[in-house]
This record gives sequence, structure tokens and C-alpha cells, in this order.
Amino acid sequence: MNPLVSIIIPVYNKAAFVAETIESALAQTYPHKEIILVNDGSMDNSFHILRQYQGKHPEKITLIDQANQGVSAATNKGIREAKGDYIQFLDADDILSPDKIEKQIILLKNTEKNVIASCEWLMFRENSADSFHIPYGVFKNFDNGMDLLLHFWNHQEMHQPAVYLTHRDLIELAGPWDESLSINQDGEFFCRVLLKGGIIKYEEKGKAYYRIPGETNVSQQKSPRAWSSLLDSYQCYEKEVLKVEDSPRVRKALKKVYQKFIYDVFPEHLDLIAKAENHIQKLGISEKTYIGGPKFQTLSKYLGFKNALRLKRFLS
Repeated sequence: MNPLVSIIIPVYNKAAFVAETIESALAQTYPHKEIILVNDGSMDNSFHILRQYQGKHPEKITLIDQANQGVSAATNKGIREAKGDYIQFLDADDILSPDKIEKQIILLKNTEKNVIASCEWLMFRENSADSFHIPYGVFKNFDNGMDLLLHFWNHQEMHQPAVYLTHRDLIELAGPWDESLSINQDGEFFCRVLLKGGIIKYEEKGKAYYRIPGETNVSQQKSPRAWSSLLDSYQCYEKEVLKVEDSPRVRKALKKVYQKFIYDVFPEHLDLIAKAENHIQKLGISEKTYIGGPKFQTLSKYLGFKNALRLKRFLS
């Protein structure tokens, strides 16, 4: 009746933000929770802050300190140490509304273990009170994880990982976070979770607040290694989703994923663009597909995708 929820927070050099994140975890109105802090070799004051919180709340907080291995390794360590029936992932600079977990636990009551709860996520810079809504279509129920994934890919939308509350049995079924990836680790991981999952139940009141990443954030990396890892994560999408359903609708959505990669990287890293184009060709979807905003889609229809990109880069 009162399942334990493990809140896993991997931390690397987040001294400026992590106290606020921990406070939001402690402030959860759902009482049956534990907080797993994993310091991933931080070189700033993060570990000192984590140690202070663990000292104040030893009955609620477990602190793990490890050499820097990356967010995936830190998160996997947190999963292994967690005792909860449900897992709540939380980045070290993001925030949960106080009722987020409680509302989702109520929503998941008497459901199967493969049912996943989601909620709205909002963006903010300094103060979550000044957050703003993202006009996405993912803030609703979905019959299954496949439908949610296809919505992501067809509309270039996403969920921030903190929105989910997921049973640990489902997480273990999906497998660990991929430690070989340096970017989009959460997207690749939740692709596998959603493909194993059942109904996605949307909770309307609880919120996750996503801090707009700064230039040093891993998600903002623009190095060749980061772009290559991003493309690798998309290849993982393709591999996993085609195991579950190999159909024209799935291949069409995957084509848009690779188009979005080209859209983001063009005109640099021509080797990676060629690799993405090769994946598109192998998907075998001859139907024209369009991504981006309405203006860019109109340009693509008249000029072609690559010419539209060239014009966009020239004008920007």
C-alpha cells in the first residue's frame, strides 16, 4: 500500500544547484522514500554539500562517492544501491514539485508493474517559480510506450527523465544505462524502458522542473565525439524498436530521427551526416518526410531538405 520510492541523484560539479535539488527531494509529500546521492568524482564543492545533507538526514539519504565515470555509471550505481519498489531519476540541477511523487503513486495504485507514470515538465533558468510551459503534445496518456516513442520522433519532442515514476522490475527488465554513450543516455535508456512498458498514465498536477542547461552541460556538447555518440544513441533506438515492431510507421519515425540529426549537425561533420543518410536509405522509406517548424517544412517541400538547410544556415 505504501511502496518505497528511491530518488536517484547523480552529481558531477553541481555545487551551485544541488542543494535546491536535494531540498525538493526531501520536500516530497510522499513519506516512504529514500534519496540516493551518487557523487561522480566532482571537483567543485558538490561532495561537501552532499555530505552535509547526508549528515543531517542519515535515515533518508544514502551517499555514494566514486571516481568520475560518467552519468550513466553513476546512475547505474544508484540503481544497484536503491531499495525502492519505484525509481525516480532526478538530475542534480532539476527540481520536483512537492506533490509529484505522491500524486503519481496514487495514479499507479492497483496497476501492473509495467505501467509508467508521467507528468508535465517545465523549463526554468534560476527560479522554478518563473518556469514556463512547453507546448508539447506528450502531456497526456498513451496506450503504450511505443506510441509515446513514435510521438517523440514524429514531432521532435521529448520527456525530461524526471517526469517518470517507474517500477524497478521494469527498469531491471530494460537493462542498465549505456555507459558507452556520452550524450542522450537518458533518451536511449527510456527508449528501452518504454518498449518494455505498458500504459503511460499522465498525472496532471505534479511537475518536474528542468533547468535550462548552460554551455558546460553535457547535453550542450558540440564536439565530434558528442555528435558521434548522439548518432550512436539513435542507432540504438533503431536496433531496439525494430525488435518490437518492424513496420512502415516505425521506420518512418526513425527516418525523422536521422533527419533531425542532420538538421542539427549540418553543415559540419560531413562523415556523420553521410552515416545518418546511409541509415535513412537502409530504412527503405521512399515517402517524403518533413521535420522542423512550419516555415522550414515549407522550404523543404519546395527546395528539398538539404537546400532548405543551406538556406537556413546562410540566413542565420
